[in-house]
Amino acid sequence: HSVSSKAVVSTQSTGRLELKLVQIDKNDPESTFNKTFKDCYKVYQKYQVAIHKDSPEECKENSFKRFLCSPPFELSQDQGGYLHQYWVDGKLVAVGVIDLLPWCVSSVYFFYDPEYSALTFGTLSALFEIHLTQQMHKNSPDLKWYYMGYYIHSCPKMRYKSQFRPSFLLCPRKHTWWPVEQCQPLLDQNKFVVFDEETPGEAVPTEEQLGSLKVLLTSERRPCLYSVYKVIEESDPYEEFLPDFVRLAGLENAQKICVYV
Repeated sequence: HSVSSKAVVSTQSTGRLELKLVQIDKNDPESTFNKTFKDCYKVYQKYQVAIHKDSPEECKENSFKRFLCSPPFELSQDQGGYLHQYWVDGKLVAVGVIDLLPWCVSSVYFFYDPEYSALTFGTLSALFEIHLTQQMHKNSPDLKWYYMGYYIHSCPKMRYKSQFRPSFLLCPRKHTWWPVEQCQPLLDQNKFVVFDEETPGEAVPTEEQLGSLKVLLTSERRPCLYSVYKVIEESDPYEEFLPDFVRLAGLENAQKICVYV
């Protein structure tokens, strides 16, 4: 599945930019994904080596497939994993990896040819992905959010994310959303901040609730219920950790995770 649009941008010389939205479809040999896979991989490898200082051996084709080309979705016409490809005069120069979900466009990763770094792709890609979200909202009213992924306030490379308004950050403890302009002064003072001081927090978990959590059974290297772990193992490194973990993540989220300390 591929959708394209065109616009003119200025690089070192004027070129024509074409955007292609390509569904990740590894099963069909004739899919646009498979036909352009080698181009994407070459750009990815150049980006990782130049920007993140990875060695070429760390950027093998199989690792690229596992990292960015194996979305946990069944193929669907309107949802799933996609590559947002940027072509300048017929040359692939950048790729945004995104998930199209029922309620949002989620930005997963972005990589580009370092020769085109003057285009400030962080901001440019966000603008195009916001436009994509607006366009998809016209046909899917529930899809109305653009998720930019993690925001690390102390990381200069991520500061551009806070320039888009209205924008919201998730409270790490209460899981409620707060305007970024309210959060920034707090993050200037502390690296970890609970934005929501109003919503009641998780109650202290009961022994039964703690027992329902999954932990790693150290002696057999397999997951088991914490209630079983306490009977089998002599030492218990989870005793102090698990109550705080439940209060931080919430009981519902904690029960979905296998914890290892």
